[in-house]
Amino acid sequence: MGNVQSRKKEERRILLLLGIVIIGLLGVATRLIFIQGVEAKKYDTLALKQRLRRIELAPHRGTIYDRDGQELAVSVQRETIYATPYLIKNPLHVASKLSPILGVSEEILYKKLTRECGFVYLARKVNQEKAEAVKALEIEGIGFLKENKRYYPCNSVAAQVVGFVGVDNKGLTGLELYYDDLLRGRPGELIVEKDPWGRAIPGGILQLLPPTDGNSITLTLDRDIQFKTEETLKKGVEKFHAKSGLAIVTNPKTGEIYAMANYPSFDLNNFSKTSSEVIRNRAVTDIYEPGSTVKAIIASAALEERLFTPKNIFYLPSTIKVSNKVIKEAHPRPPRNFTFTQIITESSNVGIVTIGLKLGREKIYEYLSAFGLTEKSRIDFPGESKGYVPPPDKWYGTTIANIPFGQGLSATPLQMIQAISIIANDGLKVRPHLLSSIISSQGKVIKTFSRDSGEKVLSSKTTRQMRGILEQAVNMGTGKTARIPGYRVAGKTGTAQKVKKYNRGYESGKYIASFVGFVPAQDPQLIILVVIDEPQDAIWGSVAAAPIFKEIAEFSLRHLRIAP
Repeated sequence: MGNVQSRKKEERRILLLLGIVIIGLLGVATRLIFIQGVEAKKYDTLALKQRLRRIELAPHRGTIYDRDGQELAVSVQRETIYATPYLIKNPLHVASKLSPILGVSEEILYKKLTRECGFVYLARKVNQEKAEAVKALEIEGIGFLKENKRYYPCNSVAAQVVGFVGVDNKGLTGLELYYDDLLRGRPGELIVEKDPWGRAIPGGILQLLPPTDGNSITLTLDRDIQFKTEETLKKGVEKFHAKSGLAIVTNPKTGEIYAMANYPSFDLNNFSKTSSEVIRNRAVTDIYEPGSTVKAIIASAALEERLFTPKNIFYLPSTIKVSNKVIKEAHPRPPRNFTFTQIITESSNVGIVTIGLKLGREKIYEYLSAFGLTEKSRIDFPGESKGYVPPPDKWYGTTIANIPFGQGLSATPLQMIQAISIIANDGLKVRPHLLSSIISSQGKVIKTFSRDSGEKVLSSKTTRQMRGILEQAVNMGTGKTARIPGYRVAGKTGTAQKVKKYNRGYESGKYIASFVGFVPAQDPQLIILVVIDEPQDAIWGSVAAAPIFKEIAEFSLRHLRIAP
């Protein structure tokens, strides 16, 4: 009886165990059917992803040319060194071999060589000498790619204007940034099916999507005028121990910029060691109080409103009091008669305040706005600033005394040269620009810059009168040092106290000297602005800035073959 019960218990255990096994097998079978049937596509995709390697193919970045087709920025081919970490047998030994060649610490290389991945960059865009040295080591798991590197043949010429790119060939500053979409092109892609050791599988997937190379651009810049402008500016800044300087050379009729120079400058091929202060294109980004160059705008407004003629005579005291402020001349003088023309040619503060009081604050603001001092010029360049002219409802008692001689308002150098260009261009305000044309990767011109027709700001009569006045300012007035033998030159000097940071008064003993002029005066083909920041010993625009204008203008006239 006991044996029978024991056998029955054992049979039940076997049946239970068999049932569990059958249920387990059914579960496994169900899961296999689910994986192989329902989720087959999903796992096929995952397996394929593990085998596929996607390699981005960088496009060729377009070239930047000057107006005569001289190269300012080009792309050259370099070797990039990479590693497949799981193929590196002795990472520590390999790191010690590569470190002295690549100039990278062993610790950094070791971390890269031991990453859990199939691809890691060791050095991007190295020179041929380094690449050959690494190739000679014949290390398994080390590979090489061809990549384009940006190279600037003229080094520091137009550095702040041209700008530079990063290691990924994307524009970071200047025109490289502004026209990045045009220059960069679209990357391609190579898809390769590889085994776990990184080797291509014979007969496996191989797809190629070729990159689309970037367009090239031609600028309005003239490399030779740019170089001469930078050279002359450097000499002037160093002569007067100034903090910095800038100069702009443009065609007043078309808005084409032939040169835009900043000093100090830097080498585009070694930009990583340069401060952001030097990299900035201050001609476009920085504002300053322009001083007496604004007198040309106020005088133009008075003539346009027919309040005065160039021959009107004023009896001017040696000082003038407006509200609680006494306005003096830059150089003391006794009371005497001035013509309207002499007020500008001799840069009389008392005289221009007298004219400003007659104009009134509403008209002054209206003309400063019309001349472009309350808005950006819309130049094709990143980071443009605009100055500040207080609206009439924010003027206090002495504002109308300050603004006519260029204090209490601010502008960028680009705004000022655009404003004075109106006088040189028969009263038309045109947009300054740097782009001349776009060239496809096949070498065809696909677009040229079409300049605007210009906005009429002054009558032809007023501009003729003002050109005559500004010509006398050079022949007989404060701008004598800008005279060029054989050419009629017109221009205006400017000397302004430097504003403290956050607009809290003026820096003691610190000035900005400037000169803006155009030539030939009767038919202007060039307009040049020179701004010198904190010149020492000689603070006047006639001494620190006008001679720089003269030297740049003389070269540019010869270079562009503009007849005397």
